[in-house]
Amino acid sequence: MKSIEFEKVSVADVRKELDESRKKVEEGRRAGQRSSQASAVMSDEASRWLAELPVEVRPVECARRFPRIVNSIADRWRRVAQCEEYLDSLVVDLRGDRTGFPQVVARELQTLRGYYADLHPKRGSAWDFVEGND
Repeated sequence: MKSIEFEKVSVADVRKELDESRKKVEEGRRAGQRSSQASAVMSDEASRWLAELPVEVRPVECARRFPRIVNSIADRWRRVAQCEEYLDSLVVDLRGDRTGFPQVVARELQTLRGYYADLHPKRGSAWDFVEGND
């Protein structure tokens, strides 16, 4: 009977191999999500919302490349706190693992965020008018 040969490997090597395999699977999953996002279609509601915006703040390139994001913005537009939070999450990477938008899309989103901030200025509290409250 022929003996079975084994290769000696360390636990660290096995962990490294497993981590690399997980990363490849996760990257494939992300790529699949991105490709499905790219094929999304802008909703009628989002199209109407986009048409109502002033021309200079319309995120046209974002709508073309990332219609799912424009759908999400349009859905939140009338809910100020939710919309501000969503727009901020698009402009600032809080997770630390995003690759970011193409420059033209990032500029459109920043412009839209500024416009939204002008529409909905933060309201001060009564404490803002108390002397010595700096």
